[in-house]
Amino acid sequence: MRMTRTRRSHSGFTLLELVLVMVIICTALAMVAPSFSGFTRGGQLRDAADQFISITRWARTQAVANSTTYRMTIDANAGAYQLTMQSGQQFVDLRSSWGRTFSLPDGVHVELTRDAMPAANNGPPQNQNVIDFYSNGRTERAKVRFVSDRAGEIDVECPSPAEGFIVMPTAPGGA
Repeated sequence: MRMTRTRRSHSGFTLLELVLVMVIICTALAMVAPSFSGFTRGGQLRDAADQFISITRWARTQAVANSTTYRMTIDANAGAYQLTMQSGQQFVDLRSSWGRTFSLPDGVHVELTRDAMPAANNGPPQNQNVIDFYSNGRTERAKVRFVSDRAGEIDVECPSPAEGFIVMPTAPGGA
């Protein structure tokens, strides 16, 4: 009996087919890439607001733990803020990573607004570019708005001296 050998066909892709698939994938990615850049800008805005809230929570906790006033100074023109602590009549650097100058990402700006109310310690209204955290756990009422050139805005607010900073919900139809 004679055995016939059949040749098995090898399945696979030719180089031309692989190149064609790569061209299609690159074209699709090139069309989608601009929307991903907007996504990362939105992430940068959220990250900036989250970082600010974390620092304010830490400052409030440290103010109570150390029985001293901590101060957040916001420089809207530079897009930065820094935390300091009171030593005598002055505010000094913290000498830790918490006291460094925090810069906002490119295209993200910060605005500080507050009610025309006295400070939490019943003194005169404070400097318009600072937020104080007192040793009794109270904080100055303030609203900090983070605005992105392309990704909208996020409001972070301290609604009362007894509360901490929180992200406020956006109005319907807002960012």
